[in-house]
Amino acid sequence: MDSQLRLFFRVKLHPNFVVELFFINRIRMAFKSNYDIIIGGAGASGLSLLWYILQSDALKEKRILIADRSLSPATDKTWCFWDDADMPFSNLIHHTWHTLEVGAFGNRYVDQLGRFRYHCMRSVDYSRKILALAKEDPRVDLLESDIHSFHEVDEQTSGMVTANGTYTAPFIFQSALKPPGLEDMKLDISLKQHFLGWEIKAERPLFDPGRAVLMDFDVPQKNGVTFVYVLPFSETEALIEYTLFSAELLTDQEYETGIRDYMTDRYGLDDSGYEITRVEKGVIPMEDRRYPAYYCNRVLNTGTVGGLTKPSTGYTFTRIQRQSSEIVHALENNRPLPDKSGSDYRFRVYDLMLLWLLHNHPKTSVRIFSELFRKNSFDRILTFLEEKTHPGQEVSIFSSLPYIPFFKSIWKMKHRIVTGA
Repeated sequence: MDSQLRLFFRVKLHPNFVVELFFINRIRMAFKSNYDIIIGGAGASGLSLLWYILQSDALKEKRILIADRSLSPATDKTWCFWDDADMPFSNLIHHTWHTLEVGAFGNRYVDQLGRFRYHCMRSVDYSRKILALAKEDPRVDLLESDIHSFHEVDEQTSGMVTANGTYTAPFIFQSALKPPGLEDMKLDISLKQHFLGWEIKAERPLFDPGRAVLMDFDVPQKNGVTFVYVLPFSETEALIEYTLFSAELLTDQEYETGIRDYMTDRYGLDDSGYEITRVEKGVIPMEDRRYPAYYCNRVLNTGTVGGLTKPSTGYTFTRIQRQSSEIVHALENNRPLPDKSGSDYRFRVYDLMLLWLLHNHPKTSVRIFSELFRKNSFDRILTFLEEKTHPGQEVSIFSSLPYIPFFKSIWKMKHRIVTGA
């Protein structure tokens, strides 16, 4: 049988090298189901964790399996984040902005960042880089397969059930499935940050590639809190996203109409003045419930299904990096895995307050955003959203905002606040 396999590989490798490597991997994995670490899901959280593991000298002997329905890098996502230091993947950053703009009620609030930089990374670049490293590393097996479930095998081992079979490991990290019990967690507010974006190339210079429009609320607010997000990559190229905070999604045509109307009103563009080079669409949960840290024994939830998405903003990427680093540190030192999901208590309270306002008083919420960016430096706001402020700074921020709406939100959400949020 070995000689037949070797002959088959010699004949077939030449016409389709990539497909046959995948086939070889599947044959090899048919006889191998036990690993030291399994990563279920190859999105931002799964790939980030894999990268941190591969950089660790202490884990260099670990056998790793990463699985997902598709392991082909896609162009459908853009991850944005801010930081005040060099990120591990700084060479993969697609574009950086030093200046941010917010528009509301006909006003433009523009601030040059001092402490932070605002970055954009393409998921296709991120995935391609880390998957290439994984394919070159003999410790790593790649499995392209649907993931059905996870289960406890015994006190020291858990399993991942896929369409290709069952695989076991002492440590499994998953971002592919909603954890059992999630629907039973206390929930008062469930909104979505949903958007459709066009990356366009205009026929004439229109954009400032050094300034990103973080939120422009000067659009109709008929379906909930609505704004447009503009990331210019050059004077003629930009990603323009029509975004809402609401419970109900729109049709593609409604998002597209919002983008077209904005480009006409803001830039004087009609359909003949640009071409669409890429489309992305997404839905991010904005919920007040806690997410379980574990899917089951020894299967840790990561990424959005691990509660890492900040409920009031939808930002997740830098939280993923922190969790991945903490997981690897724990593995290196034989310590318990970090099982904290979400924010500390006071930041959960702040998120509860804002979620209640977004859900019940969208017009008031736009006024609050306007005052927030009018009266505070953008660096301070980003520090607050990153949850790195101290209570004195937070009091200063809230004192710059209309206080009655927040008192109402505290009263309405008191049953959550007094029980630990």
